[in-house]
Amino acid sequence: MSTLSDTYDSVVVGAGLTGALVAHHLAAASQSVAVLEARCAPGSTAAKGAGIAFLGTPEPYAALQARLGADEGRQIWKLTRRNLDMLKTTLQSVHQQATPVGSLRIAADTSEATLLQESAILLRQDLYAAEIDDATDFGYQVGLRTAEDLAFDPEALTAALLDHPNITVEYETEVQAIRPAQRPAESAPLSIWARKHYLHATNVILAGGAYAARLCPSLAGIVKPLTMHAIDLRNAAALPTPLILNQGHIVVQAHGANWRMVGWSGTGEDILPVMAAVAQQLCPDAPVAARHSWWTAQSLDGLPVVGEAPDMPNMYIVNGLGTYGWSWVCIAVDRLIGALLHNEKIGRLALDRFTKD
Repeated sequence: MSTLSDTYDSVVVGAGLTGALVAHHLAAASQSVAVLEARCAPGSTAAKGAGIAFLGTPEPYAALQARLGADEGRQIWKLTRRNLDMLKTTLQSVHQQATPVGSLRIAADTSEATLLQESAILLRQDLYAAEIDDATDFGYQVGLRTAEDLAFDPEALTAALLDHPNITVEYETEVQAIRPAQRPAESAPLSIWARKHYLHATNVILAGGAYAARLCPSLAGIVKPLTMHAIDLRNAAALPTPLILNQGHIVVQAHGANWRMVGWSGTGEDILPVMAAVAQQLCPDAPVAARHSWWTAQSLDGLPVVGEAPDMPNMYIVNGLGTYGWSWVCIAVDRLIGALLHNEKIGRLALDRFTKD
């Protein structure tokens, strides 16, 4: 770690898009920032997933409102809309492209079609551009089309955000432990042990990743690892709109000359046979070009977890963004920066929603 000094204002653990956003905001506030990444390059697993920030949640709008109540469901979708606005601004600020692509949520059966029709009505009432559309080109009857979803390049955005004179990035540097400083000579309240070297910082931020519970035990019952799978299908047919299927658990998008299918299961069932059935329905003759698997982190309620660790002062968390992580990344980081720099309330995403009696 010869490129690192000993002491920083903030150390960010993780050089994915979440960590890069955190580091960029802190550096813009004139802090000295070190970013420690266990892998050999920025972006972590960003290239394996869908480079799309969706409006809303995997769960259809009508189902979300039925489960949580109309006001709560409405507020959650408003946060994702605000995230899209913030993402556009962020991309523009570092000269990256945001491409409006919309999306089409496809109904596999009559009950799901009814749910999407109810969602379209509710979304229009709340001033979203949402329409029921024909999906017969994909072998299904109907789908719900929204217009605000964005495609972008997460890897390029991550690299651009980390390119700041106040940011030092160290790759292949896995953090082994974080502890309160023990000696008066140590110049900051936290010490970070990584690659046989101690760094010291005023604040440490655990930015995404299923590893966070290992460094912050209080997250163990709040954030869980979730396996993600991607299959690239060699298909030259046009796919102008990303598709959302299986009640939000499968996403299909154009990826170069291929179609990329990303899927997951929140119940522990094997999602791969379901993905294979969807591929057979959409493009039965397309051969598999590549397969990928990775872990993401998702909270118990599916929303990001943001705040100061209850068992470690000055250690902050922005984690649990889940399967639609790009739908939350800007708003979650904004809440973290507001709390860390300005003592602002985090609100709906606060970590303490799980720790209150």
